[in-house]
Amino acid sequence: MADLVIKSGKVIDGTGNPAVMGDIVISEGAFFSVGDGTEVEGNLEWDASGKVVCPGFIDIHSHADFSLMADRRNEGAIRQGITTLVTGNCGHGPAPARDVDLAKRNTAGFSESWNVHFSWGSFSEYMDFLVSPGLSANVAPLVPHGTVRLFVMGQSTAKPSKAELEEMKSLVDEAMTAGAIGFSTGLEYSPGMYANEDELVALAAVSAKHGGIYTSHIRNRGEEFEDAVEEALNISRRAELPGQLSHLAPRPYASSGTFDRVLEKIDRAREDEGLIVGIDTFPDIWGPGMAVALLPPWVYEGEREEVLQRLGSPEIVEKCRGHFSDPTNYLLRLGGLDMFYLSSSIAHPELAGKNLVEIGEAFGCDPVEAVFRLVLADGADFYNVMIRHIFATSGELDRLLMNPYCSVESDGVVTATDGLLSNFTMNRSSFGYTIRFIEEYVLQRNIFSLEEAIRKMTSLPADSAGLSNRGRIEVGKAADLVVLDLDKLADNSTDEVPQAYPTGVELVVVNGEVVLDQGHRLDILPGGLA
Repeated sequence: MADLVIKSGKVIDGTGNPAVMGDIVISEGAFFSVGDGTEVEGNLEWDASGKVVCPGFIDIHSHADFSLMADRRNEGAIRQGITTLVTGNCGHGPAPARDVDLAKRNTAGFSESWNVHFSWGSFSEYMDFLVSPGLSANVAPLVPHGTVRLFVMGQSTAKPSKAELEEMKSLVDEAMTAGAIGFSTGLEYSPGMYANEDELVALAAVSAKHGGIYTSHIRNRGEEFEDAVEEALNISRRAELPGQLSHLAPRPYASSGTFDRVLEKIDRAREDEGLIVGIDTFPDIWGPGMAVALLPPWVYEGEREEVLQRLGSPEIVEKCRGHFSDPTNYLLRLGGLDMFYLSSSIAHPELAGKNLVEIGEAFGCDPVEAVFRLVLADGADFYNVMIRHIFATSGELDRLLMNPYCSVESDGVVTATDGLLSNFTMNRSSFGYTIRFIEEYVLQRNIFSLEEAIRKMTSLPADSAGLSNRGRIEVGKAADLVVLDLDKLADNSTDEVPQAYPTGVELVVVNGEVVLDQGHRLDILPGGLA
């Protein structure tokens, strides 16, 4: 007898092939048969008549490294049909950790309020802490360059010595051996911004040795967009491994024609050189960011107590005013402080949704001082006061999404509307990007077929991340699966009020076990390493 039989569904296998009517039989955590299962009995049988059955969604760009452990139900993922998350993106992540304080600050979506004991040092110790107690979803971690560099060099801006580079290489090797799927960089952030191409090639080559990938939040998506893409491609060329270019939309201030040349450059690398290059984006013109990133890096680098003193210093506020009035900061170039909206603050949740000018008015100060006050108010969690800002124009976002190599992702965390994680919001994609993409781009705007939209969230990210056992409904592969009711499908999140789960996700199966059944969460944790 099979473990689970899903009957009479409209089966979309994840490859882009046309949907077919059929049954799916699952046994021992894998797809046993796909097609006619009428003669097979299951311990659990589920009628999918009138509904869509597809592979579980894969979030190729997640920052859920820490929040996965704070609430192992992984609600924000499961309730939008995400069954696998690629973590450690943008060079951010909690391991390896020598200086725990630095590792915490280099972890997007970290909060002291979640009471998760930061007890690991090595990447393998982190992996054991992450996976052994169980998760609802699967995880595929990247080893983050920023955390590796902080482990060896602290916040030094220097070029690594030969010995330092060798130590970094050994840390990447240890992480890959422990289960990492690749190596990630965040080159617009400290400390990634201080690394040169040779350093990154040397570390990416360690990932290549293990069959891993290289992913990058590239150095610049504005006036130096083309050079930054060329650097990323060079790293993949020289280190001889597949590349993944994260949230690749141009900044709105990029020169006209730049995006055309970037996409042509990537196409030539694929077609003329055979380079394997994936790209990705989230389906929203608004992007997430840390409020502290609006400040000069010297303000928020260093020992935590020193940073908090600087954030509370009127002299430092005055010293930074020129930074805001003559911005070279990649975020400040997007517009005035009225164009940055607060997404998450533990100290001031009542201000969420307001822009920084409005927050200044609420504080009785100008918006520059408001940034300092807002960040300082969260104390030890100052690094994770989150804002939203313009990410891309709608036209360029559409064009990026229409690229056949573009996966759809969240750039978010796994969070929840209740419990420990309810005090943190990174973006609305953390709650419903998969359903928003289908609802807007398939059902409303007819830009993609349903089959193609699902491919962009299943087999395409699986192939780009090297996850050979995921992303397809295929006999023998891991049984991660979602059933959707298109008549009920709705993303209920908004940019202003992001904390809402979607509707229309009827069934979610992870490694052959039902974790969500018509809104009811089962108290099991079948996820693990993807």
